[in-house]
Order: sequence, then C-alpha cells, then structure tokens
Amino acid sequence: MTTTPERHPLSLSSCEDILAYVPHALGFYPQNSAVLMLIDEDHLEATLRVDLPEEDTSSERESWTAQVLRLLDRMPHIQGVVLVVYAPEDSLAEDRIPYSHMVAQLEQGLAGKKVLLRHSWCRQGRFVWNYATDDYAEPTPVRPLETNETHLSLVFAGSAPLDVPWDGSGIPEWPQAADILKIVSSQQHNVINCLEAWLQTMDLAETEARTWIHEEHEHTALLLGSLEVKIVRDLLPYLAGQGPDAALDVLIGVMRGDREAAASPLTNYLLGRGWHAPDWQRIDRLWSVARDLLGVAEGNNRQALLCILAWIEWARGRGTMALCLLGSAVEENPNYELARLLQKLMSHGIMPEWATDKLRAWRANFS
Repeated sequence: MTTTPERHPLSLSSCEDILAYVPHALGFYPQNSAVLMLIDEDHLEATLRVDLPEEDTSSERESWTAQVLRLLDRMPHIQGVVLVVYAPEDSLAEDRIPYSHMVAQLEQGLAGKKVLLRHSWCRQGRFVWNYATDDYAEPTPVRPLETNETHLSLVFAGSAPLDVPWDGSGIPEWPQAADILKIVSSQQHNVINCLEAWLQTMDLAETEARTWIHEEHEHTALLLGSLEVKIVRDLLPYLAGQGPDAALDVLIGVMRGDREAAASPLTNYLLGRGWHAPDWQRIDRLWSVARDLLGVAEGNNRQALLCILAWIEWARGRGTMALCLLGSAVEENPNYELARLLQKLMSHGIMPEWATDKLRAWRANFS
C-alpha cells in the first residue's frame, strides 16, 4: 500500500488520469493485479495492489474478496474505492468483461462495510472496459501515456516507473570495488564507530553521501564491513527511523545483558508497530546509500543490503517491491536466515501500522 504524494489534485473519475497515475504510485507498471485507490472525503489516501486470483472461480473470488476486505479493515476511515483490474491478455475468464463477477462480489463486500465502489475499470492489453456499463459494452483503446497531463507532470517531477518491480539487479559495479573489498577483509569492527559512520552518511544530502562513499574508500569499507555485525545490521533501519539516542539505548541495554527488554522497542519497530512515524527523510537517504552500495557489496553483505532495502520498501507500503528484493536475497543465498524470516512476515500481507495512517505514512516525493 502506497500513500499518495502531495501534489495537484487527481481526477478520481477520469480513467485516463487513473491509469496514468497508478504506475507512479506503485513504482512499476502492474500486471495480473487489482489496484485499489482508497478515498477519504474525496481525497486519495493510498494505493493498494493485490494479485488477481489464480483462477476466476467462485471459491477463488470469495477468498480473494475476503483478503481485500481484511486489508481494508486496517483503514476504517476509508469511504470509497476506485478500482483498476489489470487482466492478463490471455485471461480465460468467461465474463464478457474480464473479472466482472469478481468486481461485483467485491462491490457487495465493500457495501457491507459502508464503503462505496465509486469507479471500476479493467485494462487488458491496449483496451479498457468500464465495469459500470452493461456486459455487452465494447472496450475503449488506451491512449498513449505521452499525451496524458498527469503522467507528464509526474515524469517532470522525477518519477520513473519500472516495467517490473525492482529486484536489486542492474546496479553497475564500482570500478574501485576490488580495492574497497580488500580493505573490508582487513577491518576490525567497533559497533559504536560503525553506527556513527552510518549516521554521518545518512545525515548528508543524497548527492553528498554518494560523493563521499565513492571517494573515501576507508569509510565505504567500514559501512560494508559493519553489515557483518548482526546488531549493526539490525539497528540500521531503527537508527535511520528513530535516531541515534533510541538506537544507543537499545545497544547499551543489549550490551548490559538485558537483551529481551532492551530489544523490545527495536523488535516492535521492525514489525511496524508503534505510535511514532519513522524519520522518512533519513530512511530515504538510507535507501539511497544501500542501493548504491550494491555496486560493491558481495556475499552476506550484499544480502544484508537487499534485506535493508526490502524492509524500507515494506515500511513505505510497497510490499510487492519488498518481496522481489527478498526473493533475490534468497536466490543468491538460500541459507540467509534474515531474508527468509522477512519473506515469511511480508508474504502474509502484514502492513506496518504507520502505512495505514495518513499522518504517519511515507509519501512518494514527486514534487
């Protein structure tokens, strides 16, 4: 689930605007998906993507509808939904409009919760249907995105949706990677020094941080090597989101031997619990640095970065992105326990509490 960015109003009744906006909200062009745009008092609050049922049968539709309604129970303030079904081009559904029986069942379930299905469309290849019309309506060709004002405004603001969710691949190897890895292999790791190095890096603007880690090999090696220390790796999202004082409290408590009580705030945070929103600016900078370091990391350090990136995407409400990154970590190293644990957590559709709170949720920065 992705919270809508702060930007000019989006027409929630325009199919073209909605089709143009969805990939920017998700970060990729959805396929075989139902995308629900959640509305509170005529304001778009969040965008939720759910896989379509594997088969368009009565039992599968019932199970799918129950899953969606459970997700929406986390946002009781939602008053309306705009739905786009992205049907596979080879769909074998018997409906005249693909998945119309599923949409009708969802509409009934939403009505039971006093949520209005305001608009609903189905996109299949180059064509789009309106579920509000009768079963014999003809589809309309989809117009090119290049002519849509919503799409163009988001592109100009820096948004660039991917064809598929990012799995951690495609980061070019650093020319100096071998030299940095040699330094990593000879390091001794002091936990406080490691956390301070990460904090200094995350407190810089993105361009400054990138310049620093590419030019200062000793510093970059310290960042990478610190990922071999479990407490440092686990504390990084907490350090970014809750700040150095909170991270230091956890660390001191663990070092004193009161591990369970001291680690409780960290555990709750990593599970998406708590009243406080993460510091999203610092979280975004951690994501940027971790992504860049994939160009030099290898082995367990690389899997640690993929897990950190996956957790951040999950914290942002982008569960699909998170699972793709974790899939890469597990494929690279099936024995990397953290990746498997996070996969298990996120594959159940569990969302962090702040992702369902419009005041605390991450908002994509398209401005």
